[in-house]
Amino acid sequence: MRVDLVFSPQALASGALAGRTALVIDVLRASTTIVTALANGARAIVPCLSPEEARERAQSFSSGEAVLGGERGARRLPGFALGNSPLEYTGERVKGKTILFTTTNGTHALLSAREAAALGIAGFVNVSAAAQWVLAAGRDLTMICSGEMGGFCLEDTVCGGMVVTRLQESGVPLTLSDAALAASLLSRHYEGRVRQALEDSEWGRRLKLVEFERDLEASSQVDAFTALPVLAGDEIVVLAGPPARILGGSCLQGRETSNPS
Repeated sequence: MRVDLVFSPQALASGALAGRTALVIDVLRASTTIVTALANGARAIVPCLSPEEARERAQSFSSGEAVLGGERGARRLPGFALGNSPLEYTGERVKGKTILFTTTNGTHALLSAREAAALGIAGFVNVSAAAQWVLAAGRDLTMICSGEMGGFCLEDTVCGGMVVTRLQESGVPLTLSDAALAASLLSRHYEGRVRQALEDSEWGRRLKLVEFERDLEASSQVDAFTALPVLAGDEIVVLAGPPARILGGSCLQGRETSNPS
């Protein structure tokens, strides 16, 4: 299996994902939020490129069927019921709902990767489930880090490196691109210190400044869930699993967070 990684969706060449499995990674916070929402009973997530698209799509749903969720610059969008904090997406708020979702970086990365033969979403919270899904698919893999407006993101790259480690542990022969190898080496540097990687990252520091520090804890919970979100048509649905074990005494189900706006 050949494993590649790009540091942002802007680095994807046309046709690069044809016939390949793709994993989109946006640890802070779209991946973590999507996994949490689906594990907590959301019917589906619909990634939208803009707030206007999300609002327009909402008009096609009956009252109570859909919820607007998303952010720009880390803050909840005006008129949206939910932002992009995984702690907002509790069972009480999302069970049975379709989430029309748009974020600064994550949804753009998802929509950029639609040509892949199969597209999944990974974060630290479901990294083992993501690796198992990749192995079951048996195709070459490209991991797409959401990055920051086309730039490098530390936390997404470390998570991609952890996927590489999980694949290596399976014993399947791998051929790593230089970027995948670099991500693996960076992941080893932060082995056992995922929260530190988030603390060190630019987005982690930014979230702390706007009072979302609790999201760093939620996003650093390795293998908290067995849910594997996959793209099916224009919706993201859960492939497998209710919440798995909860690590570090933290549970994402049923907790609240402040959301400055």
